[in-house]
Amino acid sequence: MEYNYTKIFDEIQKLIHKSILIWFGFIAGCCVPLLLLCLFRVLPYSALWAMAGILPMSVALIFIRHFYQKKAELLAKKQQLSLMAFHAKQALDLLQQDFPDTDISDCLIRMRYLAKNGIDVDAALKRLDGNTDAYNECAASFLAESGHLEDTLYDLMQPDTLSQYGAEAHMLRTQANRLGIVNLTDTAFFHEIEAYAGDYAIVKANWKKLSLELDEAYTLLSEYIKSIGYQCKTNNSGDHMTLKQWADRLQEAFTALEAYDTNKARNIIQELLQYQVDANISKSLRDIISNIDDIMAN
Repeated sequence: MEYNYTKIFDEIQKLIHKSILIWFGFIAGCCVPLLLLCLFRVLPYSALWAMAGILPMSVALIFIRHFYQKKAELLAKKQQLSLMAFHAKQALDLLQQDFPDTDISDCLIRMRYLAKNGIDVDAALKRLDGNTDAYNECAASFLAESGHLEDTLYDLMQPDTLSQYGAEAHMLRTQANRLGIVNLTDTAFFHEIEAYAGDYAIVKANWKKLSLELDEAYTLLSEYIKSIGYQCKTNNSGDHMTLKQWADRLQEAFTALEAYDTNKARNIIQELLQYQVDANISKSLRDIISNIDDIMAN
């Protein structure tokens, strides 16, 4: 359904005009008999001074009309923004249909693939209170960041940047430990300690081992994520975002529209359009941006 805020505004404007005309009609109804009585000398002309307040009252009514007309226009715009929020909610509901319908028990079964290849998923799930969804989120996040992280580590593997290298190795160790990747956790910890100790030669000599284990973990987790149908979207810059993260951002835009924060909502939706989620959803979001621009331009 198409909504146009100007239709709402026109109806409110008509009500304002009618109310003003009623007031002018009331004033005229009081003044005309008085004027006629004075013309026929039923009343003295001095009685016309009773009409002296009509001019400032008329000016005040004109200003009041202008003021409430602006208020009505703002109200109509806010009403239309609420409708934009409604459209955003529809897009969010449509997106939720694309979420992987993966049963928890199915995830646990497929996690045995990881366990058979040396990943301690039992310990990882224990740390996450058995939350398989949280584990899947961590795995998707690891896959999104591992490529950039390996490049960053390699670039920082210099004698004068070993402290930064150690910090990145610590980050890798934390992620690997959260996912139960024991060998990568140990190797990353070794690199972290040696980097903070300033031993460039040892770090460089063990780089190949770290790189191979990181690639192996990436391969295992990629196969696992694909097997459960978990979806992760990429924008034009190659940055990753899971469908859940994408939906959370869209919900944030929806909330901003409800609060009439058009700039924030527009910026978030523009950001989300970089991710190729679905052609129909993208079209709906572009329509929302177009409608916001039209509303705020009027």
